[in-house]
Amino acid sequence: MLFREKTRIILTILAIAWGTFAIATMLAIGEGLRVTFAQTVANTGNNLLTLTGGRTTKSHAGAKAGIKVNLTKKDFRMIARLPNVAAITPAYPVEKKIYYQAKAITDENILALAVAANYNRIHEIAVKPGGRFISPLDIKQRRAVVVLGEKTEQTFFPHHENPVGKFIQIGTKPFLIIGVMQHKPQIIAHQAPDSYNNWIPSSTHELYANPQIINTIDLSYRDVRSLPKLKEHISQIVALNHGVDFTDTNLVHFSEFAKREQQIGGFFLGLQVFLGIVGVLTLLVAGVGIANVMYASINRATREIGIRMAIGAKTQQILFHYVAESLAATFIGGLIGLGFAELVVSGLQQIPMKGKLIDAIGKPHPVLSLSVIMIVIIVLGLIGLLAGLFPALKAARVDPAEALAYE
Repeated sequence: MLFREKTRIILTILAIAWGTFAIATMLAIGEGLRVTFAQTVANTGNNLLTLTGGRTTKSHAGAKAGIKVNLTKKDFRMIARLPNVAAITPAYPVEKKIYYQAKAITDENILALAVAANYNRIHEIAVKPGGRFISPLDIKQRRAVVVLGEKTEQTFFPHHENPVGKFIQIGTKPFLIIGVMQHKPQIIAHQAPDSYNNWIPSSTHELYANPQIINTIDLSYRDVRSLPKLKEHISQIVALNHGVDFTDTNLVHFSEFAKREQQIGGFFLGLQVFLGIVGVLTLLVAGVGIANVMYASINRATREIGIRMAIGAKTQQILFHYVAESLAATFIGGLIGLGFAELVVSGLQQIPMKGKLIDAIGKPHPVLSLSVIMIVIIVLGLIGLLAGLFPALKAARVDPAEALAYE
């Protein structure tokens, strides 16, 4: 009966299609942004905890408050033995100019870091084919090798020349290039993004400079649930080694990147909810249109409904008939809307995007994922059910005697 109102139902189906297209596209864009930023944040490092020395805030054993606490190799060795530590590396900034032939790095943000062989695993750094990262053998033999960051490669080798096997100079010392990092979007870093760093073996730097202080210790932990206990144990180790108060909470500064991931994830979840609400409101308007068409259809078919009930049609049969028609109209419009949404999402994925922001965060790809489709289907089902239920209840309450006399 509903589909006898051809003009009205076509317009209503188109309204449903538009509402479905709107909610699916907005949710797909929100999902794409969430996935992109989640990957960008994860590129900083998985379960990454960064440690730097703090200051005492309490007097202890004759020492006054305000003393600078510098992390040492002894601290590093003891922290490395803790059971929740999966991988650990020191990070020494090498305060030297970087040269290739007669050209020098002028960007003060680009620097060399002396690190252990597992730094790339902790910081999710991949090396381009044909090269490699620092190895345990490089550390053991204190080799003068270097892995270039993206910015240094762009400065010294702008014409896509392969740097591997060539030498750069860090200060007065030549270093053999053994690899170049692959590009990775990154918006969170302890100091500078990894693309601004270059890496040499920590043992080589210790041979050349004999540093007594470790500027930064980076580690990845096994179990986030045990992270508070791990931080407590680290503070106790530092307190023991430096003869300061165990209860002082400022001996070590912790940069906990998992919290930032959660904050960014929460923001984009909120964005998706907002976009979803806007799309649902659009669908609700279309649902009201279906309900209006059905009320008009029922008014015109009152006599026919009365005849059906007079010859034995049951109330639930009348209810089912109109609810089914409403759901059919809703899902026809929904399929049309999802089809157009898929075309638009595919088109958006093909649009080239360039710029500093895209380099930093990566290109967002709208994602019409299974979860997005399921949300759309559930919303469509609820709206179709509600749009058909109330007119169907009206039809089911028709009195056959009155309906037969209805003109």
